[in-house]
Amino acid sequence: MPAAVSSRPTAYVDLLTGYLTGAIHEDALDRFDDLFEDTSATAQERLAFARFYLDAVALGDAKDALPNVAEVAGLLAVARA
Repeated sequence: MPAAVSSRPTAYVDLLTGYLTGAIHEDALDRFDDLFEDTSATAQERLAFARFYLDAVALGDAKDALPNVAEVAGLLAVARA
């Protein structure tokens, strides 16, 4: 019997849709990608950052909303504690 999935990571789809429609600029999407190339973030943490970023876009604060790569490790350590 196939396993039922209770939730879908739609934040990733929303990021891509925002990029394709021009609501999210390429440099912002690149910065989002850069956050996880140098970190050990789990899939759940990456999804949480995607949702956070989408909320920031909705509020108009997207440009400075994402932490830089150097800050991510510290944020993840605090969140995991």
